[in-house]
Amino acid sequence: MKSNHSYRKTASRFHRRSTTIIEVVVAIVILSVALPSLMMAFADASVQSIGPYRRSIGSFLAIERMEEIIARRYRGTDGYDAITTGNFGSEASISGFTGYARDVAINFVDGDLNIVGSDEGFKRVTVSVSWDGGAGDIDVEHIFADF
Repeated sequence: MKSNHSYRKTASRFHRRSTTIIEVVVAIVILSVALPSLMMAFADASVQSIGPYRRSIGSFLAIERMEEIIARRYRGTDGYDAITTGNFGSEASISGFTGYARDVAINFVDGDLNIVGSDEGFKRVTVSVSWDGGAGDIDVEHIFADF
């Protein structure tokens, strides 16, 4: 009898449980429900991660143009009168930065920074950079005084 009992132990040890078709179907159903939402989450994450990168480039391009204007203002030969839209026009495309556009707006303002029609000794310069056809934009402003 002992030998018969040990045979059963040995036989059950070699018995393996296999995956049933029902388990495979359940796994496929679960994956088909979960996978699209996971893929959308990854797609959204990749789109959201590019936003700060584009904004950083836009900020760099706006500050770069503003620094050019500031340098021109304080150059000994040019001065306050050199700050005109003729000297700093719009750029529909910026070399090396596909999809970015840059615009400079110059307005006469008074001491309270209200826009006025004639020069009272102050100019507000706004450099605007946009990308992806206007999907994103950033503005940098600076006030110049005629002194």
